[in-house]
Amino acid sequence: MLSVLIADDEWIEREGISLLLEQSPYEFQVYMAENGEEAMKCLETHAVDILFTDIKMPFMDGLELLVQANQKFKGLKIVIFSAFADFSYAKTALENRVLHYFLKPIDPDEFQNILSEIVETVTREQEDSRRLQRPGAGTEDVIGAFLHKEGSPPLWLKEMLDGRETFRLQLYDIQDEKETAIASFYEGIRDAFVLMKSCITVSEGVFLLLLHKGDENAPAVMEFLEHCGVRQACVVMGNEASGCEELQDSFLQMEEMLRFHFFMDGNQLLYVNESNAGSGSSEQIIERIVKEIYHGVDNKNLPYVTENLTLLREELRSHIMDSQIYVKYLYSNILKRLFDNSSIAYGDFKTYLDSLFEESSLSGIHKMMLALSSQFMETSVTEEAGGFEHKKVIRSVIEIVEQHYQEDISLQSIAEEVYLSPSYLSYLFKKEVGVSLIKYITMTRLDKAKELLLSGNMKISDIAAKVGYQNYSYFNITFKNNIGVSPAQFREHGR
Repeated sequence: MLSVLIADDEWIEREGISLLLEQSPYEFQVYMAENGEEAMKCLETHAVDILFTDIKMPFMDGLELLVQANQKFKGLKIVIFSAFADFSYAKTALENRVLHYFLKPIDPDEFQNILSEIVETVTREQEDSRRLQRPGAGTEDVIGAFLHKEGSPPLWLKEMLDGRETFRLQLYDIQDEKETAIASFYEGIRDAFVLMKSCITVSEGVFLLLLHKGDENAPAVMEFLEHCGVRQACVVMGNEASGCEELQDSFLQMEEMLRFHFFMDGNQLLYVNESNAGSGSSEQIIERIVKEIYHGVDNKNLPYVTENLTLLREELRSHIMDSQIYVKYLYSNILKRLFDNSSIAYGDFKTYLDSLFEESSLSGIHKMMLALSSQFMETSVTEEAGGFEHKKVIRSVIEIVEQHYQEDISLQSIAEEVYLSPSYLSYLFKKEVGVSLIKYITMTRLDKAKELLLSGNMKISDIAAKVGYQNYSYFNITFKNNIGVSPAQFREHGR
């Protein structure tokens, strides 16, 4: 059932529009307001699909109402009526996406014809929205379980992947970006990709696109990211999928490639098929992995060093054309970093270096570096001391989030404040807290929003801004995806 708001300062006019709605073949939830201010309050507290408004009203007239409503409620359909055929009214109406301009007295037949067109438009857009935004209450976990082969697909996705159509897949990781950039990406994605069938939110800032088959335009992808203000994205171009199992297999391949996100600067485009051009710079990836190993050594975090040594080995294995001298040079620098951070006599460095250059295989060098890392970093002592330092860092990060959640903070900006790399902070925070830093910021904001929704009559758009969401539409989407209901529904039911 669609919902309608009628705004007019004359009771007889409101009842007249209501009667015309009753005479239509459609069912509506009807709200009424006597002026623009009341109408805005109603829009803030109820999910309204269609607004019928007079122009001449006290407190806030219809023109000001339609300008504010158009700015805050992008999907709202607006119809105005007036006793005056004024050009300035019509101009303002056109500039603010008004669907129709009725002159009083309203012709009933014309009204019913226009109403049918509006209902058809709203219904079609809501169907598109159900494809773009996952239906149901808090389905992120459901989607994640399905994609990782740990659960069944939602019905809407199962129906889409019935084998009758093949889709191209693209995976976007923009979780390190600020809220304004992510919101801009989400709002502009349908216009930017005309071949898009659906956009699935996998997790905070990670989106899976299903596109109709057609030409891929990599430059257009990068231009769109730049336009949105996205500066540190990893985009993986996947294979085709027509069924659920194919989608799962392709997604897991794409997700595996996201592990390189932390090791690249700027927006990067990767391909699941290695034969495709533009798969990213191997040298740049290797350089970033080595930097993360240095971070781990400097912060005396053996598990992090071990994890990144393994990443380095796998990256070097995938580029077998690299010379042995180059590979051994990389590891000799890591060895020197270990010596610089240990109490072992520097005179022994040449002995270990000779051993490294005598190794005849990458696997042998890798095992040697794992053993030396464990030996030099004095595992048991380091973990105890390092653990204390890590907890101090995490406490500082949590304090930053609590004090600045209203601002446009990101993983990058917080990492700079605590003097860690974004990748190392992300690793450390999830290890200590159990959720990603991005998720923690989101839930902090939403918890504050829930408190405000239940504690007063503040406008929902003002609440969104107060908790750090300057984009009202994106706040609504994020709230529903995580809480299961819209902010207005949450307030109405007092959950």
